[in-house]
Amino acid sequence: MSEGLMPSATETELSLSIDQLDHILGLQQTICSLVASGAPFLDVINETCRMAEQLLPGSVASFMRLDDQSGLMNVVAAPSVPETGRERLQGLRPGPASGSCGNAVYGNAPTFVFNTFEDPRWTDLRDLAVDFNLCSCWSMPVRDEEGRAIGSFALSSFEHRRPSGFHRRLLEVGAALISIAVLRHAQHQRLEAEKDALIERMKQDALTGLPNGQSLVQALRQVPSSSVLILLNLNNLGLINTRYGLKAGDHLLQAFGQELARISGHGRVFRGSADEFALLYDELEHPEQELARLRKHFFNEPAELEGASFYLTFNAGVAQQGEDLLRRSMVALKRARLRGKNATHVYDPAIDEPVKQQQVDYIGWSVRLHEALQNGGIRAWFQGIRDNHDGVIRKWETLVRLEHGGEIFGPVQFLPVAELTGLMPVITRQMVEQAVSLLQRVDGEVSVNITETDLELGYLPDFLEQETRARGVDPKRLILEIHEGVSSGSKQAFVEQLQQLKRSGYQLAIDDFGTEYSNFERILELEIDMIKVDAKYIRNIHLDPTSYEIVRAIVFFARNAGIRTVAEFVHCKEVQAIVESLGIDASQGFLFSEPEPFPSGH
Repeated sequence: MSEGLMPSATETELSLSIDQLDHILGLQQTICSLVASGAPFLDVINETCRMAEQLLPGSVASFMRLDDQSGLMNVVAAPSVPETGRERLQGLRPGPASGSCGNAVYGNAPTFVFNTFEDPRWTDLRDLAVDFNLCSCWSMPVRDEEGRAIGSFALSSFEHRRPSGFHRRLLEVGAALISIAVLRHAQHQRLEAEKDALIERMKQDALTGLPNGQSLVQALRQVPSSSVLILLNLNNLGLINTRYGLKAGDHLLQAFGQELARISGHGRVFRGSADEFALLYDELEHPEQELARLRKHFFNEPAELEGASFYLTFNAGVAQQGEDLLRRSMVALKRARLRGKNATHVYDPAIDEPVKQQQVDYIGWSVRLHEALQNGGIRAWFQGIRDNHDGVIRKWETLVRLEHGGEIFGPVQFLPVAELTGLMPVITRQMVEQAVSLLQRVDGEVSVNITETDLELGYLPDFLEQETRARGVDPKRLILEIHEGVSSGSKQAFVEQLQQLKRSGYQLAIDDFGTEYSNFERILELEIDMIKVDAKYIRNIHLDPTSYEIVRAIVFFARNAGIRTVAEFVHCKEVQAIVESLGIDASQGFLFSEPEPFPSGH
């Protein structure tokens, strides 16, 4: 039989004895078990070589791998070959005179050499054959998934001999097993590289390229006790988003983050959520002086954007030399915000540390809240909204209450805990379910409050359709109230989602209108149906000329835009008289309706 021809697997196996077949099967089972168990790549290859050597006494086995970049072959595994022999084989270029292994890769075909001392295929490696008494060498190409030779599996004998059918089959099986191990190892390496890249991306803020909040949390686990953390809150970003658009606000955040990183000295800069950034120092003796330096820089170097100069200011919260730096700096930043714009507060345990009772209250309300969610204790109450044109109540707002131990608790007592524990969407779902259930039993319309987190999760369109369709309720009878801040500075994904809900028939209302900078263009873009004027302007409108003028301006805008208006917190006849004189469409407050489990008169 010519050395260039190989018998088929079936022909070879028919010529093998039962013992030889058992040996082949034993090799397959052992190596496949190693691969399946996730054994290290080199362990699998070395074991293949050792088992093959046992089946051909007086031989050494090896696996050489072709390098894609250099086109050269290198020894990956040769457990019984001396180090000097492996070194002399490194950097072998495949070709017609490069030995059995080089020829196997060069021609992508089995190569069986009976006499390495004379065969022309061993011309380039003749000295190696003589020095190590490698009399014959049989090599099988190791192929990738597309059939290309990526290496060779070889048996080199210390005597001149030709391979039997058993040895040919042994080489075929060994090469196939090594190919599986190589491909699995390559896949594992790719997955690890992709995982590492994903982890790196997850550590970075997509907008600024800075390390993100997750990176900050990890960094805080390894900082010395002398560390200082400064949280910065960029001032007036909401106003910039409103006047110049969200894209301009994003560019400003990028510019601020890049400049902060450039001038921060030995401080590490991180991007938090929205308009927050963090500076982490392993040691900083005078943090307030450092903040003064940063503020002076941004005062003297305005950010340039589309031909306009922006002088950037920020609030700062500082926590230093202690544990729990992130929480303490967040508390300090909140204190700074209460002082107005461009203010700093350094955390002081004597002032800022929460008293034990507050901690106990948090734990207690968390327990009550979870119990209420499990046993139906989160209940919807309803407050009527009076139509000022005919004095009839046809609308109700859904208000959440918590029933526990025979007591009824208002939202101010448990909603802050719900926000901290991520339970607001669960509460929203229960309010929607109870509101839609009410619409089955009464005529009119009902409003439900929707939070930014609800929009972030993106579940509302499907959930609302499911609820209204299951109960046979027209979506036009359900009003979705969103906070003014969501409408004025919301993400594009939120806008698209709200527009989708609007197209589905739901009405949209702005709650607490007047508490923040309003993007009137965005309100028109969303085709808002109703504006609810915030209670702080209504409660004393009969006594406060400023509140009167603000409400008059809101009503003027709404009327010209075709948007209905509702006055919140109408508590006396004097306030209602002003509300009606301004032409506000509806009134909500204790003067006409108090919250109750089911609307009166139904």
